[in-house]
Amino acid sequence: MTIPRSRQERNCERFVLRQFHIEGFVNQYVAEPTLDSSTLRFVSESIENIPAGFRARETYRIVSPDEFVETFEMTEPGKDFEVYSEARLKRKK
Repeated sequence: MTIPRSRQERNCERFVLRQFHIEGFVNQYVAEPTLDSSTLRFVSESIENIPAGFRARETYRIVSPDEFVETFEMTEPGKDFEVYSEARLKRKK
């Protein structure tokens, strides 16, 4: 199945991440530049089914070819990001 991309996505030349949660949240993130080539960071540009002004951030830090750390942060309007969850994923050999 092909998912059509909006004109904005085709023209913006940056990665877009969409998450669909079983609780009904739909998060759309855009990639944020990082100084570390082993880190991918996405900041929300929209979150459905949550009060206006909330923001989220997903960070993926590559530890090795077989391991990465995923950090999910959230913030209320006017506050700093706080870690909500962190998961370490390691390939089982």
